[in-house]
Amino acid sequence: MTEQATRCGPSRREVLLGAAGAGVGLAALRGAGLPRRAQAQTTGSVNELELQTVSGLVAGSAIEKAVSHEHLFVDFFGPTDPSYMNVNWSDAIGTSANRLMELKAQGVNLFVDWGCLGVGRNVLLLRDAGGRAGVNVVCPTGIYKELIPPVFIGMPVDKIAERFVEELTKGCDATMIRAGFIKCAVSDDGPTETETMIHRAAAMAGKATGATIALHCPYYAAVERVIATLKGEGVELTRFVWGHAQPSTVDQHKAVAAEGATIQYDAISAHSDPFFNGPIDDASMLDRLEAMAKAGYDKQVLVSADGSTYVNPQKWQYDRIATYVHGYFAPLLEKRLGAEMAAQILRDNVIHAFRKPDAAA
Repeated sequence: MTEQATRCGPSRREVLLGAAGAGVGLAALRGAGLPRRAQAQTTGSVNELELQTVSGLVAGSAIEKAVSHEHLFVDFFGPTDPSYMNVNWSDAIGTSANRLMELKAQGVNLFVDWGCLGVGRNVLLLRDAGGRAGVNVVCPTGIYKELIPPVFIGMPVDKIAERFVEELTKGCDATMIRAGFIKCAVSDDGPTETETMIHRAAAMAGKATGATIALHCPYYAAVERVIATLKGEGVELTRFVWGHAQPSTVDQHKAVAAEGATIQYDAISAHSDPFFNGPIDDASMLDRLEAMAKAGYDKQVLVSADGSTYVNPQKWQYDRIATYVHGYFAPLLEKRLGAEMAAQILRDNVIHAFRKPDAAA
């Protein structure tokens, strides 16, 4: 039987809720006698990489500071609801541009937006807001959980993969704005049949283009099943980012990093986490980053706020903000791990993880 997209998604609530020490420096952290497993990467090498942004290719050397997992516009209604993406777009673009200007004032000029198909991706908003603020924005292709846009319903997995490839190599939504990576997601208790189909399509597109695949998944048991699907399609985990990893254990993070993956912690700046009930305090995030660095994975970790600037409906706005990363957390990270490693985690690792797809011209 041909595998096809058949569902448009769960309820809105299901989408929302289902969905200290002194700086020790690079040398000391890497001197614990453990083997180095991280990929070869230096500031010089990441400067030579390129990023596929919504405004075109940008050299790594042009990036000053970065945020690795944020959102400008998010819509939680779902693509078959009449209220989906029914907003005042002047307000949405203006609010998004203002947030990017705040980040630009902190020296940030790279914003990796994780808003994919199914949760309101608008590449024109991203390009317009980024252009107004002078910030480079990278956006994904891919579909969020079971929030299948109507155009994909009934489409076999290979055709979905072809659409992802088209967005990575030609353009999104009848524009020439290219996606820079693939984003997909999984339910907390493991992938559904529809989600596995999306993961297979992501794997096919990732293998065909060399694009990074970024996964929304807080729990190790679920991420193991998704990784099995990706590897079954021939994907190497050196182009895989495990997002929302903080509710799982550091040993589990190390196990996935040992296969080449990048581990991302987020939700810093939040006062609560109704999504995953995971740790959100700065100390816990710093402990995780330090443990990964001591294990030799300092080049395979990211940290961000996962804040959403403009949410539809606005009552579902949640309490995270992208400016916290460099405004408040960066000094703590420098104190804990040293300035060099803090810059590596907050800049170099972002460029490396989200470098352009190999097939991008």
